Amino acid sequence: MTRAIQLCTLLLALLAVPSHAHDALPIALSLDQTGEREYSLRARFPPTFADDETPQSGVAAPCEIHRQRATTQVIQCPDASTPPALTLTYPGPAGNAPILLRLSYVDGQRQTLVSPAGTSRIALPDRQTRSGVFSGYFRSGLSHIFGGADHLLFLVCLMLIAQRPVRIAWTVTGFTLGHALTISLAALGLAMVDAGAVEVLIALSIVFAAAEIARGRKDSLTWRKPSLVAALFGLLHGLGFAGALNEIGLPQGEVPVALLAFNLGIETGQLAFVAALMLLAGAAHWLALHFWPSPERIPAPALAAWPIGIIASLWFFARLHAL
Repeated sequence: MTRAIQLCTLLLALLAVPSHAHDALPIALSLDQTGEREYSLRARFPPTFADDETPQSGVAAPCEIHRQRATTQVIQCPDASTPPALTLTYPGPAGNAPILLRLSYVDGQRQTLVSPAGTSRIALPDRQTRSGVFSGYFRSGLSHIFGGADHLLFLVCLMLIAQRPVRIAWTVTGFTLGHALTISLAALGLAMVDAGAVEVLIALSIVFAAAEIARGRKDSLTWRKPSLVAALFGLLHGLGFAGALNEIGLPQGEVPVALLAFNLGIETGQLAFVAALMLLAGAAHWLALHFWPSPERIPAPALAAWPIGIIASLWFFARLHAL
């Protein structure tokens, strides 16, 4: 089974090559009511969008853009009602960046909405429900785990180190507990770190794990206590997730619900990824037994460790340069 995971991992590593450090950072929209019939709309796009692929923000009728100042659009509505929806027009690929919308009204009401990547029309509700908060932040958690190739490759490394299903379960659990703790602390403002430095260290953690696999030294702490090491690195990776959550923000009055939903979204995506990789590995193992002329000659773990380490090293230097 382990060798089959290694072969599947090689394909996953190659697919991760074009990934960027900020794949899952959101498109951030801020709509502030500045008068009875006037609103200010600001848009910020992640660096994964090229200049000629940056979406154009707008507003649905009967409201319209009155004027534009740099990245801010002034919206006017014919009456005192809220704009029915905001729009995004994509000149190129929509990418995998979720959409965050913060709403602020003159009466003090504030809302935070999260929409899936590629959404072109964001309806503005009269009020935000608890179920809407939960579903939006749950989807955002899913988007961030599946959009973060670095986190997924680190999970692959943990699986290659743990090897056996029970050890894999304990190791992934340790990773989960570690990053759930720092996500919560950072989101509540109890742990403040530089997001760029965290990105660098996350890439370095993958290099470390890949090096451990390539060396194959079973007497190190990583091999003997993978769940403990996974929990420690989970603290670091949690800060990376928290950076994304800070970009989204937490809705006033629904902080526990949003925080729980975001964590559950990440864990659901993480478990789905591990389960899919295990199924893929099982299928590869069966094919190897039936069609591989010499199963004992299937390449060693370094087959997976080296491409992962090289990709993570490229990320490390790119992120270090971007600091």
